[in-house]
Amino acid sequence: MNTKLSIIALLCATTIAQADVLNFSIMSGQDSRIEFESHAPLETIIGSTDQVSGYIKIDPNDLNSGITASVIVEAASLNTGNKKRDTHMRNNHLHTDDHPQITFTIDNLVLEGSLSPGSTYTFNIDGGFNLHGVTRTITIPVEVTYEEAADGKKLHIKAQFEVKLSDYEIPRPQFLIMKLDEIQKVTVDVRGIVK
Repeated sequence: MNTKLSIIALLCATTIAQADVLNFSIMSGQDSRIEFESHAPLETIIGSTDQVSGYIKIDPNDLNSGITASVIVEAASLNTGNKKRDTHMRNNHLHTDDHPQITFTIDNLVLEGSLSPGSTYTFNIDGGFNLHGVTRTITIPVEVTYEEAADGKKLHIKAQFEVKLSDYEIPRPQFLIMKLDEIQKVTVDVRGIVK
């Protein structure tokens, strides 16, 4: 009898602990944006997209309970403002027909502390970054702001990191005699919401 009660109590405790984990949805076109910056000898090329989706599962009161996340970017939606250049980038470098999505995935990241509404925190997070069919584990410094508003609970995440094209087997773009830099700077501005 006592064993059954112990099992029931354990199940109830587990259910209560899991109830605090929130699933923040990231939806395309909803104030989320990914941008890359690429330098050439005579110009700087900036590409961006708001076609970002995914989720972040986190308990704001207990980061030690683990964080899982998936952020997905539609590769063909990256836009530099030049149609000819964008077509060249998609067909000859990103090969978006074969690799339609760019993803960043966190399986179970454990951090210490908690998120207080209205406060901003900085963390280093490890995750799997998949670009052009190649996945590498990278560490990204992120700035996280947690908010509780009338229309739902929200996470606002900002980050910057660098991508080396050869690490992801991407041919280095060249326009006429100008070759783009091997290193691309990526800026992430993502918002998730629980309604």
